[in-house]
Amino acid sequence: MNKIKISIILSVFCILLSGCESNSNEELEKNISSTIDIDDDGASLVCTTDYDYTELNYTLGSKYVVFADKDGKVTKVISKEIISSTDKDKLDEFETYLTQNHSSASAYSGYDYNVEKEKNKVTSEVTIDYSEFDLKRFVEDNSSNTNEKIEELTLDSIEKQYVSLGAECKRMNSTSDSNKK
Repeated sequence: MNKIKISIILSVFCILLSGCESNSNEELEKNISSTIDIDDDGASLVCTTDYDYTELNYTLGSKYVVFADKDGKVTKVISKEIISSTDKDKLDEFETYLTQNHSSASAYSGYDYNVEKEKNKVTSEVTIDYSEFDLKRFVEDNSSNTNEKIEELTLDSIEKQYVSLGAECKRMNSTSDSNKK
């Protein structure tokens, strides 16, 4: 009888331990950018990034879809970033940071965003319509170099920026329609 009680107690103890263990060792999502779905029909450029910061308990994936007119002037950018972590406090920090960052940018018109946290992810979705966005004022307010003058973004300049941040970019064949969403 004692052997049965001990076996039951050990079994329950093992189940409890393995349950706790699986929560603390959940795997972080990898290659997040490949799971991001944004309609890129008519886009001029699509860029993706994946960063693996497993040692800091998070991974991040992004997709940027850039629309430009026939002259290469950027008309719209739609982006989605997903941060995966098993650390609730870290997710709360990312959610707060992204919300504050996007909230301040929305003061320049044409800037729509949504930040959501669910389970082990924080998702940020942004659409910038450059026909409405006050790029000149944004640059003046945020540039450390006061001599820098940017009146408009070009496909080449935005691609260069994304690549400098580690993105892989692919030029699309068609020019875009700035009214696509």
